[in-house]
Amino acid sequence: MEANTKAHAAPPPFMQRAPRRAVSPRILTDRSFRAAMGLTAFFAVWQALTSLGIIDAFLLPSPVAVAGALWDMALDGSLWVHLGASLQRVAVGFALACVVGMALGLMCGWWRSVADFVRPVVEALRPIPPLAWIPITILWFGLGDAASYFLVFLGAVFPAFVATYTAVRGLDRNQMNAALCLGATPWQLFTDVLIPASLPIILPGLRIALGVGWMCVVTAELIAAQTGLGYLIQQSRMLFQINNVVAGMVAIGLVGFAMSAVLERIERRVNAWAPSERN
Repeated sequence: MEANTKAHAAPPPFMQRAPRRAVSPRILTDRSFRAAMGLTAFFAVWQALTSLGIIDAFLLPSPVAVAGALWDMALDGSLWVHLGASLQRVAVGFALACVVGMALGLMCGWWRSVADFVRPVVEALRPIPPLAWIPITILWFGLGDAASYFLVFLGAVFPAFVATYTAVRGLDRNQMNAALCLGATPWQLFTDVLIPASLPIILPGLRIALGVGWMCVVTAELIAAQTGLGYLIQQSRMLFQINNVVAGMVAIGLVGFAMSAVLERIERRVNAWAPSERN
């Protein structure tokens, strides 16, 4: 009896968290150095091409001119207003997409009968680009935040669904059978086996979904919004303020890079036990 109690008390090996290997500070330094050198080389070539006249500085301003435009917009506050509007829209749309996409993915992955009904609808809607939804979105929601929320949701929900569905369907049934043999309840099976085993696939999918949602919100703001980085780019184009156009594009890239880096860091911490994160 005592041996059985100990067997039930100790979690199986696949449920035990593997010790995380410490990353050498030298490795981090080398990676950061290479990243900095790559960006420096890119901007140096860009600056040289515009300074030598190989590229028309009016059509593609130099990095110095773009940095000056960013600084001016940051000082007058317009950059923060438009950036805040874009971040709010992508946050709301992405949150809705995560809830709906992950819920449908879990249900379809767990119950084949549900997948038979839901997957054909998803696969029929998924190839339609969010840009094609803009005319009907304007008719439904008008010009404003609701239209942007909906377009971000459309762009992010399908990657979230596919990642979750793939993770659940690819789960090793031996893991669940082992947990059931050890006396796991249905709730413990869901929280201690299904979710942890699915996260290495779900989290990268959510990172992709966030990137798609960020692109969609900027696209929506080009047409169906009165604020945001996309609206800033469109207005600057109409006024031939090319410096501000490129500055808005640079801001979009930097913010997207930062969001991806944050999610990747969270992913590494959550999935520290996974074999792919041990190096």
